[in-house]
Amino acid sequence: MYLFFLFLTLASLSNAQNVPPFCKICTCENDDNNNFEITCTRNVNMYINDNSYWMDQNNNRSYSYKSLTIHNNPILTLKKQFPPSNIVLLNLANNSIVNISDSIFSNLQNMETLILSYNNIELLHPDAFDGQYAEGDFRPLKSLKKLHLDHNRLHSLDGDIFEHTSRVEVLTLSHNPFKILDQQTIVAITSLVFLKELDLSYTELANLPDYFLHTPKYLNLLDLSGNAFEEIPKTLANSHNLTTLYMNNNPIVNLTSENGFPNISTLKSLHLNFMPELLNISKGALSKLANLEELYIFDNIKLCHIDKAALSARRDGAEYATWPPIKKLYLQDNKLTSIDMQLILNWKSLNALDLTNNPWTCECENQWMVDELMPTYLAIDANKAKSLRCAAPIEMAELTFYDIYQKQSSMRCLDLYGHRPERDGALLVGILAGVLITIPLILFIIYSYQRHWFGIFDDSPASYTRQFYKRTMSNDEYL
Repeated sequence: MYLFFLFLTLASLSNAQNVPPFCKICTCENDDNNNFEITCTRNVNMYINDNSYWMDQNNNRSYSYKSLTIHNNPILTLKKQFPPSNIVLLNLANNSIVNISDSIFSNLQNMETLILSYNNIELLHPDAFDGQYAEGDFRPLKSLKKLHLDHNRLHSLDGDIFEHTSRVEVLTLSHNPFKILDQQTIVAITSLVFLKELDLSYTELANLPDYFLHTPKYLNLLDLSGNAFEEIPKTLANSHNLTTLYMNNNPIVNLTSENGFPNISTLKSLHLNFMPELLNISKGALSKLANLEELYIFDNIKLCHIDKAALSARRDGAEYATWPPIKKLYLQDNKLTSIDMQLILNWKSLNALDLTNNPWTCECENQWMVDELMPTYLAIDANKAKSLRCAAPIEMAELTFYDIYQKQSSMRCLDLYGHRPERDGALLVGILAGVLITIPLILFIIYSYQRHWFGIFDDSPASYTRQFYKRTMSNDEYL
């Protein structure tokens, strides 16, 4: 038993000695393979370039760091190279970094993700991401796949900035004040031939250059949210493999077939949310997205109309119109009062649907939502289906579509003049009040005429004499 406890003690001491130095000054977690994830929120500037914190001097090998996150350090300038390490993720967000010297990361040849978000970087030198010599390649950071440069102060990128990181698949440039993509920036981005995801949200862009998306043929996700686009960029038609597009929070007012989406046959998921000025989605605005499966149009505070033919189109030579195969439809939190059954070809094919928090009108134009849509909606999401509420007419404002569905009721239609049911009661009361007032008044006038009250309507000789006398007296007084 004594030997057993001695063994445990020695093993414990051995493990303590093998704990990497960063674990002594930062938060440290290790996985099943004894790879360490380090998070430092204190000032560790004096240690991040110290070889002893990266290399096990006794075994002459790198400590088994999997990731290193350093936050809230006043680094300002990254001057020295990071020591050799097998680190996979390096997160240097929120450190007030302004400058990055050349070849800083060249020893991190296993690094797959580099995060430089939320700093003050205004300019990146061409060799900031310089790697090590490799035969047949130009000093690459050979493993880097994800590069996050969002929330900095970049206005432009050097055309050669990514020449050492050509294998990057995810590039995040959001929340930088680019305003335009100049030629150097275009060269830089399009040099990433394996790029799959590009985030240009909140970069103050109003348009995209022609043929901008022609080169990155693997690009499948593009985020253009929070910019100044007043129409959909036509260069989207040049994309080769674009499947997901975010156009949220752009100042488009009316989306039409002219300023709407070009032919993007690969697009499957479209996001048009939080559009502050969007009023109307017209006929044909989305009709060139033939393979669209997911449509997100929610939280648009002014959107009151989506045309029944917004998605459908008659293709060249086709006898009938065609619709994209929508599987998910999100239209919640808009100002929609009605929606046409023909917007979607087959509502029963949906597997996700949200129509909540719209001021729906419970009139016959929406009767199909009770008769046809409600059974499908209940099968998809019963809670949301049952919460679909009438906003008008006023006497039905407390009802839900589910209430009407259960009662198998029919909604009233507008009449020829567009009168609404809630106005009928007031109109009838007004007519009745008018009749009740007018009839006694007419009877009183007739009776007054017959009785010659007040000399009104009195055409007798005596009345004539009295009137003549009054006029004579009046003229005498005047004289």
